[in-house]
Amino acid sequence: MMNIRIPALILLTGILFSFSGDNGITEFSYPNVKNTTMTLSTGLFKKFKQEWRGQDYYYSCEDSESGIICSVLYYKLNKEEQDVMVRPFKGITTPMIPLLFFADNSNLKDFESNNDTWGEIKDDFMFRQNDILEMRGMKIRQKNMYAYGMFGDDLFVNIHLSKVNYTTADSTAMRQILSSLKKIK
Repeated sequence: MMNIRIPALILLTGILFSFSGDNGITEFSYPNVKNTTMTLSTGLFKKFKQEWRGQDYYYSCEDSESGIICSVLYYKLNKEEQDVMVRPFKGITTPMIPLLFFADNSNLKDFESNNDTWGEIKDDFMFRQNDILEMRGMKIRQKNMYAYGMFGDDLFVNIHLSKVNYTTADSTAMRQILSSLKKIK
C-alpha cells in the first residue's frame, strides 16, 4: 500500500504545479517605453510573434489546441489623434476612449452582431464582445472579445481574442482570459 501512495503523491504534486498561478503569465509592453507593461494569465498561448507596424507594435499567437487566436496591438497616437481624442479630457486617461475609437473604426463593424460592452471608465481596461455570423454571404460563427486600455496620453492598447465555430465554453474561457489582464504599475 505504501508503494502506491508515493507515486500517486508525486503525480498529484505534478498536476497541482501545472495549474499554479505562476504558469502561463505572458507579459506585453511597448518596446523601450517605461510603464507600458501588462500581463495576461493563461496557459493557452505559447509563443507570440512580434512586429513593428510603423509606430505601432503588434503581438499575435494562435493556440493550436483551442483554436483561439490572440493579438495585442499597441497603437501609437499621432499628434492630431491626441488633440482630438485625448486632450479634451485634460489628462484623464480612461479605457473608454480606445474602446470607442476601435469599435468605431473596426474593419468588421458591418458584420458584427450581439455587441456588448462592460467595465468601468475608471478601470485599467474596458471590454467588448460581438459575434460575426455571416460575412459577404458566407456563414461563419466567430466570437470576438476585446479589451482596451490606455498608457499615458499617446498609446492605446487593443487586446483581441477570436475563435471561429466557438462554443459556450470557448466564450467563457475567452472572458476569463481577458479578466486576467493587469497593468504593471
